Amino acid sequence: MEHQFAFKKHPKIGPPGGSLAPEDLKALVEYVKPLCLDVMGNQQSFGHFGHILKHPEYAHLREGSDVLTPVKDETYQLLDDMYSEVCPLLPFPFFNVCCDETWELGRGPSKELAAKIGVGGVYVRHIRRVYDLVVKKYKKRMMMWGDIILQHPENLKEIPTDTIMLTWGYGDRPSFEDQIVPFAKSGYEFFVCPGVSNWSRILPDFGVATVNIRNFVRDGAKHGAIGMLNTDWEDDGEAINAVKWYCDAWAAECAWNASATPLEAFNRRVGAVLVGESGDQLGRAIELLAQTHRMRGMRGMLNARFWDADFPPQSSPATVENTAGRLLKAVRPAIEHLEACKKEATANHNLLDAYLFGARRMERIGQRMLDGLEAARLYDRARQGKPHDALPLLEQVEALVRTNRDAHAALGKQFAAIWLSESKPYGLDWTMARYERTVKGYDDLLARLAKARRAAESGKPLPSPEEVGLVLPEAFARRARPKEAVAAPLAPETPWAEPAATHRLGLVVRAGTADRHELPVEVEVALPPELASRPVRAFCTLPGAAAQEVLAQVDPAERPGKYRLVVLLPGRLAKGAQATIHVYLGLSTAPKPLPTAAATRDAPKGMKWLENDRVRLLLGSEGSHVYRWEVKEAANRDLTEPGEAGWAGFCDLAARRSIPYRLVCVADGPALVRYQCVDPEGHTKTISLYGGTSWIEVMLDEPVDGFWNFDTPRNFAADGPTPGEYLFSSGAKGPVGKQADGVSAQVEGPGTFWSIKFNREKLALGMATPETAALHHEAPGSGAGGVGIEHSPPASHFVVFAGRLEHEPAETMNRLCTTLDLRRQPDVAVHGLQPRPNR
Repeated sequence: MEHQFAFKKHPKIGPPGGSLAPEDLKALVEYVKPLCLDVMGNQQSFGHFGHILKHPEYAHLREGSDVLTPVKDETYQLLDDMYSEVCPLLPFPFFNVCCDETWELGRGPSKELAAKIGVGGVYVRHIRRVYDLVVKKYKKRMMMWGDIILQHPENLKEIPTDTIMLTWGYGDRPSFEDQIVPFAKSGYEFFVCPGVSNWSRILPDFGVATVNIRNFVRDGAKHGAIGMLNTDWEDDGEAINAVKWYCDAWAAECAWNASATPLEAFNRRVGAVLVGESGDQLGRAIELLAQTHRMRGMRGMLNARFWDADFPPQSSPATVENTAGRLLKAVRPAIEHLEACKKEATANHNLLDAYLFGARRMERIGQRMLDGLEAARLYDRARQGKPHDALPLLEQVEALVRTNRDAHAALGKQFAAIWLSESKPYGLDWTMARYERTVKGYDDLLARLAKARRAAESGKPLPSPEEVGLVLPEAFARRARPKEAVAAPLAPETPWAEPAATHRLGLVVRAGTADRHELPVEVEVALPPELASRPVRAFCTLPGAAAQEVLAQVDPAERPGKYRLVVLLPGRLAKGAQATIHVYLGLSTAPKPLPTAAATRDAPKGMKWLENDRVRLLLGSEGSHVYRWEVKEAANRDLTEPGEAGWAGFCDLAARRSIPYRLVCVADGPALVRYQCVDPEGHTKTISLYGGTSWIEVMLDEPVDGFWNFDTPRNFAADGPTPGEYLFSSGAKGPVGKQADGVSAQVEGPGTFWSIKFNREKLALGMATPETAALHHEAPGSGAGGVGIEHSPPASHFVVFAGRLEHEPAETMNRLCTTLDLRRQPDVAVHGLQPRPNR
């Protein structure tokens, strides 16, 4: 408990309507007595104090935003007041003072004291003051979380030995002895404290929770634990208590027999114990639901995943179909088991209602992904035909949207009913507002479709997919299909620049709504195979300038009979302006490469070199990391964290860090080198290096909330040889932190599109998410990270810049964002083939 108690001495602390009243606590104690249960007190007493400290009345007691300062006597008067109201109501002899996760300790008012006696010394001094209150004044035996003192083992002996240590951890680790043995050897009695992995999740992560509970209890029993405390935390306001009972029952089983029961045996009989079913339907449902948390694209089944706006497709069609299909293959049978269990159940039907609600939220994720893809396909078909022929297709689109709109509205009503069956109304509006926003999003989409229907009824062209909000997944990559196909050749009177060519193809590139700089153009063209297989040259004319040769290449496209033409525009193409390009085909010999050309070749250990005139990159199979990023203008200096394994290097996805990827080259220069990196599950990371650039473009086939580029602290860290500054797209800026401060030196930029750090040598490392206002991070390097996103709104398109700055940092990053923004791509018109004259 932190702040949700109606303290009479401090009425500002407990929120009205959302606080446990003293009479409620008394009633709870009396209620559980006949059940041979007790209520144990728990009061945050150091960290996790932010909801109290946010009040102006308590602001002077801040060590940081979430930590109570230990250097003011008023701190202990406040704690005394709080204990005085709670402890007398609880007959149980133990009382947990918490004191965990005090990350800000030593950075506020206690900074001077910490410099003298260390952060660990400050921590135990506070613990002894709290001990005097709880044990000596209120006659309780004190319990405390053990995470912080384990980081300061030299100070452990200063904590009174009759304190009960609560050692906790929530991962599915094979062993927890490192968190247990220090307390056992030091003579402290202790509890082991696993968890149900329910925090911020649609349903608990049953797979992690069962392993975590079993192994922690097993190791605790081995080393003499006096008990087990099974934890659950409701972090985001969407918590449903009933879904925890399966994990609580498993915890009781493990605690009773020191984890000797096989999980399979437990699953066969847990339904009989919890709901009185005659079979094993509940256990079979849980086994299926446990698979969902590790599925691709599900982000651990966090509640936040349910709120992703993925009805309009956010991945390629194949990824949407595979991801949603796998999810539904597990969830739908689980729902069938739960419904069968409910028919047999003789008790606790509310548990099954809660599990069914969670499973149906998962099912809705998968179904809406498929429905959204189908809606986008239907709308695309509707636009291709005549307006009046579009009406039946638009009706199908509207039906798909309306079905999902109504399904989300129904889930909202179910949530409210479940919440009110077990909780006070307080906090319900937080989640209901999410449902209301989601339903409104579907209503807005229906309104745009109604406008499209009116256009079709009057014979007018339908609005673009972007206007409606039903863009096919192609738009989440560099758009390949031309905006316009013109049968006639482009400016046929233009002098022939390459006499050896047999044909030329004309392109018109329109900048659209943004300035473009060094714009890559990729367009799908139909060519005779004999032309597509031979070398090409290209010449570009920008407004007011003479034609100049540019990098170009032709590669096979995904669609049969089509080819991907890649051309790189030079310099600036202003907003609203257009460039013309002639691509010369049918050359018998390859022209001499331009100085800026990109190329690739094999490297040791199955890795690949990618390079152009500015950078050389080493792409590895493990995690498909860029393990070296050498800047040629800086004497081939490698900016990455040294190493060729683990997290070292750029383009790190933590969840797939150690997975071997297959590196498939789909373009080998000179305009573009591109690798599709595919893991064993089919997850694809596409890495593109264009000629003449100091940046790469990374496309993922599904959005992620974490993506890091780890560089060496020698580049920009405050305690390195060339200290640097950081800058976010929001304008927030400052000095890069110290390597010695580690992760605590990270700086966050919420709602930003890019971050960059740079030094006095004009060396810079930056990353952009052009379409996504993400939670960008900047850090001094090494294990703390370089630039990246973490716990962010998901993104699938990243641009990594690393090299010498030719412009101001903000201009460099803004140019990348406006040039490469997939939401505002330039339009390309392809003109017909023109044979060389006099042939």
